[in-house]
Amino acid sequence: MLYRICAALLLLATLGHTFGGMLGTARRGPRAGPEADRVFADMKSVRFRWQGAETTWFGFWLGNGLVVSAAFLVPIIALWVLGGLDATQRHAGLPIAWAVFASLALTSLLGFKYFGPRAGVGFGVIAILTAIAVLSA
Repeated sequence: MLYRICAALLLLATLGHTFGGMLGTARRGPRAGPEADRVFADMKSVRFRWQGAETTWFGFWLGNGLVVSAAFLVPIIALWVLGGLDATQRHAGLPIAWAVFASLALTSLLGFKYFGPRAGVGFGVIAILTAIAVLSA
């Protein structure tokens, strides 16, 4: 059951990241003051070529953020599937569960460093719950 709770929390975090964070900020801007708004506008106007594609810093930022959201689909599904297994099957899935935990713990640390305590604590809680689920398997 705890694996599925983690999957649901991670799904909510991913939806928040995608629609509130990336797409919401892309639509309305960062609203972090005039300097931040000016930088955000400049990100949309500075064009460059990257890996054969023509893009802007805004496109680069938005694309990377949406890739993060897409990448979270794998741990969401893995946690959901692990939550539906019986004890014997769950034991066989422990390497996957530990990998998900490690990924979420790293996401938590990076969240603290680059995006502040809200992101860090949010992913940290999911990582801790995942570790508890793994240890109780």
